[in-house]
Amino acid sequence: MPRTRLTATPSLEILLNGAQTTYNAGDTISGRVVRTAPLVSSQARVSIQLNGRTKSKMVVSRGQAGTSIYRGRFSLFNSDANRQQLSDGPIHIAPDGDKQEWAFTITIPSAPDPASVIAQNHQKFSYLPLGQRDIAAHTLPPVFFATGVFINTTYECFVEYFLEAKLHVEAAGGSGKEDRATVPLNILLPTTPDLADDFELVQRSFLCRISTYRFLQGSESGSLSLGQRTRELFGSSKVPQLVSSLQVEHPTVLQVGNPNNIPFRLLILPEPLQTTESIRDTKQTITLTGMTFGIIASTKLMCAGTLSPHTSSQTRKFGFDLKAAIEKRGEPIVLPVGEKAQPLDVSELLGINITSAIPLSHRPFGGRYKGQLYPSFDTYNIKHSHKLKWTLTVTAAGESTEISNEADITLLPGRGGEWHQSPEEDLPAYEEVPETPTSPLTGGKE
Repeated sequence: MPRTRLTATPSLEILLNGAQTTYNAGDTISGRVVRTAPLVSSQARVSIQLNGRTKSKMVVSRGQAGTSIYRGRFSLFNSDANRQQLSDGPIHIAPDGDKQEWAFTITIPSAPDPASVIAQNHQKFSYLPLGQRDIAAHTLPPVFFATGVFINTTYECFVEYFLEAKLHVEAAGGSGKEDRATVPLNILLPTTPDLADDFELVQRSFLCRISTYRFLQGSESGSLSLGQRTRELFGSSKVPQLVSSLQVEHPTVLQVGNPNNIPFRLLILPEPLQTTESIRDTKQTITLTGMTFGIIASTKLMCAGTLSPHTSSQTRKFGFDLKAAIEKRGEPIVLPVGEKAQPLDVSELLGINITSAIPLSHRPFGGRYKGQLYPSFDTYNIKHSHKLKWTLTVTAAGESTEISNEADITLLPGRGGEWHQSPEEDLPAYEEVPETPTSPLTGGKE
């Protein structure tokens, strides 16, 4: 199920007006269908049509048992409503004459066409509801592409839009010849001219426990006796323990291409009733000594099966080089303590913004892929979603503990569709980090 590529010959080509490269639902596309090759015909028809579709495919190899192929396909537009007849009559283009052009304007529908989406499809093979009113309320999915191989299964899914022009020349006896031309279109999610400044922050609390005899010495470098080291090693209850609540404020909404720092605020609240009494009234300095911060992009695809849908998924990870940023500071990052203290925005200290995200790993679709963040979207046989994942290393008196978590986020499109890269471009190679899947993917039901 190959994606539609640009096709143009002297027999037929499509030329778009202006320099616009991306479109949204409701936009009007204008251009010309052009033929430069000589042609003399008493009867020829020229037409142009806007097409949109979402496709998914899984090919499962079962060795001697053969190969199974599962597909999903949803047409987004009514072909008749989005087809224009540009000419129906004689055409005469001399060998040394001028080319012939037929102008057109086509408006992109504001939503999918219910009848086209439902045709030959069943609700159990769709992530979105297929009621007519539901479909009429859906937004057009953005151009998207993902492909790869995992064990015995190959995967591919995409959303595409394209213009297709046809020139049908009638011939004696009723037969004829047809020339075609296509132009892929970048139709994206609705964008905004402004940068998003509302990250919709939420707050979560995590219990932080650090145990060491150095709390009694008041120094990180003090030496411990063999007995103390042994009790620390085995987690003895006699080891002084500092217990705090680490409050984390993090965003639930991000925007592709937004250069503003991603808010990520930390505050320590003491838990005196759980802290060892001997150090309860002793002021301790708590620092952030390590941090990983990243975005996990997940793509799910669905294909129709004989009895049930066949599904699979892939993940891509994008992160930030925070180790270098922390080392570059040359001074510890001391976390504020107490309800009256202002939370510390570590993003402001380390310069964490979405434009500095780099690809980290890719599972399970191996090989070459584009290091590109796409916005979140759901369509009938494809779901693309995101999570924010972080790990914090908190240190006190020379002892450290780690706190990790992940949360769902919505990734908005950038301004003017700046997130999109044409699928026609070459895919750059990135180093793939080996990763053990949490659950193996198969061609069967998920």
